[in-house]
Amino acid sequence: MANIEVYRDLYIRGPLDKRTELRSALMNAVSGLWSIDIERSEEVAKGAITTDDVLLFRTKPTESYPEAGLTLWEHEEGYYVPNIVPLESGQLSHGQYNAILHDFIEKIAAKVVAEHGFEISTTSGHQSIEDWVPEDAAIKLRRFSGAANKSTGASHPSDERRWFDFIVSVHRSGQRLDADQLARWLHEVDGWDERTAHDLAGRFEGALALLKFYDEN
Repeated sequence: MANIEVYRDLYIRGPLDKRTELRSALMNAVSGLWSIDIERSEEVAKGAITTDDVLLFRTKPTESYPEAGLTLWEHEEGYYVPNIVPLESGQLSHGQYNAILHDFIEKIAAKVVAEHGFEISTTSGHQSIEDWVPEDAAIKLRRFSGAANKSTGASHPSDERRWFDFIVSVHRSGQRLDADQLARWLHEVDGWDERTAHDLAGRFEGALALLKFYDEN
């Protein structure tokens, strides 16, 4: 099944009464390429106007990725990683982002988390359209994309009907499909040129907003 590389999510869940111990253990586990930036952690929390605990880890560059910062943010069951960013400039590729996350788990989090009764859960680094919408909607998208004239988008009446059929199916499912995800799938998996893929994704997002407004009014 065709898929695309996506940013992985990381969640750490466990007993709340041991969170303080876990926090200290994670900070003490840094070594090698990894360090903890307490001052920046406090700045991030202050800037976000939150009482949640925030820990900013830094990693030095390797052959696989540049110097970067990984943020660990408190949530109701433990911690999660909301973002990983390069410390110089630019943006991390999906591969670089996932490599940093994997290294953080392997070098710091895995052993510490297990020792304190917590568990790590991550999402897959590769996902297909079926991971984002119900099978019925995925079939309708593939039907539209396979039959459409990729040089004209959804302008032909038959293509437009198949396109609307897909949008309505997603709307009825109640599941959220991000426009950027849809654009990447259309371009990277199904061969639409990048401009048309983003145009279709924008139209998709606008149509869902209109359908939601109609339902609510």
